[in-house]
Amino acid sequence: MAVINRKHPAPVVLNALAHTAFGLSGIAGVGNLLEYQNVVCDFAAKIDESPFIILEAKNSNQLRVLLSNVKETSSTSIAYNVFTTSMIGASAAAQMEATRTALEEALDFVVVVIFGAREGVEALTKRFSLFKQ
Repeated sequence: MAVINRKHPAPVVLNALAHTAFGLSGIAGVGNLLEYQNVVCDFAAKIDESPFIILEAKNSNQLRVLLSNVKETSSTSIAYNVFTTSMIGASAAAQMEATRTALEEALDFVVVVIFGAREGVEALTKRFSLFKQ
C-alpha cells in the first residue's frame, strides 16, 4: 500500500512511487511475484500477487506521522520505504547527502509505501482516503 502527499505534482509523485515500490521489493520476503504471459504478443510480466492500493495524505506531516506509527507498532511485521524531496537533485551522491543531513522538520515526504499483514496495514492507514486524481 502506498500513501502519497497530494500537494506534490503528479510527475514527482509517480517518480517517488516507482522508486519506493522498487526499493521495497528488494527487501527479502516482501511480496509474491506471479508471472503473467501472453503467447500472441510473446511477453511475460512479473506482477505482485497483492493489490497495490494508493491512498492520499493531505500533507507531509501526515506521512511523517504514518512513518512514526509504522516504526512504533511493527518492529518487523510491516516493511516500509519512504521518499522525500531531499531525494531529488543533481546526483545520487548529492541526494544521499541531503537526505542524510536533513533535519526532521525540513524533510518533505512525498510517498510512504508499506507492506505487511492486511490487518496491520489497514489499522495504520484507515485515516487516509483512496487517491482519486
